[in-house]
Amino acid sequence: MTMVLSAEPEHTYKLSVIQQPKRAKAFGFGDRDRRPIDPCPIVQLHIIQPDGIENQQLLWEGTFVMHATLFDESGTTECSASKIIAPDAPSGDTSGSNSSSSTNVYGLGDDQCYEQMALGSLASSAHHVRDLEDKRGCFFCFPDIRVRHPGRFRLRFTLIRLQTTGITREEPISVLIHEISEPFTVYTARDFPGVDESTALSKRLNIQGVGIPIRNKGRLKQEEDDDDGGATSN
Repeated sequence: MTMVLSAEPEHTYKLSVIQQPKRAKAFGFGDRDRRPIDPCPIVQLHIIQPDGIENQQLLWEGTFVMHATLFDESGTTECSASKIIAPDAPSGDTSGSNSSSSTNVYGLGDDQCYEQMALGSLASSAHHVRDLEDKRGCFFCFPDIRVRHPGRFRLRFTLIRLQTTGITREEPISVLIHEISEPFTVYTARDFPGVDESTALSKRLNIQGVGIPIRNKGRLKQEEDDDDGGATSN
């Protein structure tokens, strides 16, 4: 959990990753079989007054948005892009970028091309719904984040409050607080252990209208261990 004083000195913002990411399947250069991170990362926001009571009015009325960014396992280096070694590889060379040259690839000159590492819906608006204890809360959900290459990563979540009045185009966006997830593993297609049944929290938010796809039956290999760093890079 991360805490930070807001621009309004009487309030403290707190973020908690209440559903941690565990695994994903790397999709490489292809557009098929893009498995999102499982389970769906879910972050909860609290806004605390000096008396320790949550400011429900600001929580419900504030226009909050959260953005997710891919970081390395240490949580210190951003991994949003990966360099492509051979952008102009022959069509028979499957290691090049021809299969993805039309999407998510960009150049920086000097024959250097980079590809986006994390794809999907990297931003979430606030969902004001009830948790497993039937308590109303403010949640941000990321059911559609996919990672291109295998490895061990974290997600950094950035909370932003949008100003609805009196803002100019030149005014910077107000970043309130960051929080980072636990490490998770992105597997190669060969090593991917499968997906688990949707969690009770995901199901609870889904029935309240949050767009989290639900699986009632998992296909997760029993021998998989999320904390053993089992991703390979072949």
